[in-house]
Amino acid sequence: MARKLTIFGAFGVFLYVLHVVLGGWLWEGYSHLQQPISDLTAQGAQDRVLLTAITVLYGMFSIVFAVSVYLLLKRFAPKLARIGALVFLVLHVVSITYGLFPQDAGGAAMTFQGIMHLVITALIVPLTILAPLLIGFGLRKVPGFRNYGNYSIITGIFILLAGGTTAIFFANGWPYFGLVERLNIGALQLWMLVSSIQFFTATIPLHKGARH
Repeated sequence: MARKLTIFGAFGVFLYVLHVVLGGWLWEGYSHLQQPISDLTAQGAQDRVLLTAITVLYGMFSIVFAVSVYLLLKRFAPKLARIGALVFLVLHVVSITYGLFPQDAGGAAMTFQGIMHLVITALIVPLTILAPLLIGFGLRKVPGFRNYGNYSIITGIFILLAGGTTAIFFANGWPYFGLVERLNIGALQLWMLVSSIQFFTATIPLHKGARH
């Protein structure tokens, strides 16, 4: 059952992409190259209710996916990979609270909700880096998961570098922040999609010999 539920990861990625594409299409003048994704669900955004509903559903699907991955890894994976799965689960439990604390509209005075939005982001950043790294290092020596493990490590390193670049662009108000942010978030979503397909289609060892 756990393996079948991992397909919810792919469903979640579809919903995330949908909210970004749909939001940009509905908002005349919105720039994917310049504006952050969170502008689409910021306080006062024209389609905030619809897009927030999609992101909440994305969060629920992602939590189901994360739980199923953890339950699956409990059967055979080393402890490091299982810890990574728990980190991934915490990431999405924290992320789903974005719906309660939308970003402040551009140029508006900072509110409590806006501050909490930044706090949530600060919590999510290290989790986003750690999850693929821990799962990758935990699985790279497990037969059938070596390539996936190496890919996960590369993803974690890329998110670390892209995340730092995103922070620099944001702090300095440089143009094309939206593009840089999408490289960062896109790497996570792609990893989530690949992970969903990997675990959904993988032949899971029936023994626990790979665990330590």
